[in-house]
Amino acid sequence: MRQLIATTLSVMVLATLSATLHAETLGQINIPDKVKADILKRHPKAIELQASHEIHFQKKLLEVSFKEEGSNDLILELFREDSHLFANELLLDDLSEAPSEVKTTLEKEFPGYKVIKSEMIANPNGVGEEYEVYIQVGAVNWKVSLTEKGVVQGKDQY
Repeated sequence: MRQLIATTLSVMVLATLSATLHAETLGQINIPDKVKADILKRHPKAIELQASHEIHFQKKLLEVSFKEEGSNDLILELFREDSHLFANELLLDDLSEAPSEVKTTLEKEFPGYKVIKSEMIANPNGVGEEYEVYIQVGAVNWKVSLTEKGVVQGKDQY
C-alpha cells in the first residue's frame, strides 16, 4: 500500500513538473503574485501582462510587459528574483539612439540585418547600459543583448 501511494505521488509530482516546464517553454511564464501586485499598485489599469526570463548586468531577471487600458504603448519592467522592481526597459524609436558601437557590432556579427525592435536598459546600480535588439537576418530572427560598448552578452534565435 505504501509503495502504491509513493508511486502515485511520484507520478503526480513528475506530471506537474513536466506541465510547468512545458508551459514555460511555450512562453507562458507564471508571474508571481507579488510582482502582479506591485505592477497593479503603480499601474491600476495594466492589462495583457506577459513575462519572460532575461539576464542583464549578470542578474537573472523577470521581464514583464503590459499595456494600460486605453493605450497601445507597451511598458516593460524588469524584476529581480526576490520580486522587487529592478529597472524599466525603454523602447527605442530607432537604433541610432544607441551608441555607435552597438550598430558596428551588429553590422559585423549579422551582416544585412534588419532591426525589428530595440530596447535600452539602464543599470540602476551604477554606470552602464545594455541593449536588447531584435533583428532579422534573412529568414532568421535573433534577439541580441549588448553592452553600450558593443560587447555581445547573449544571442538567441527566436
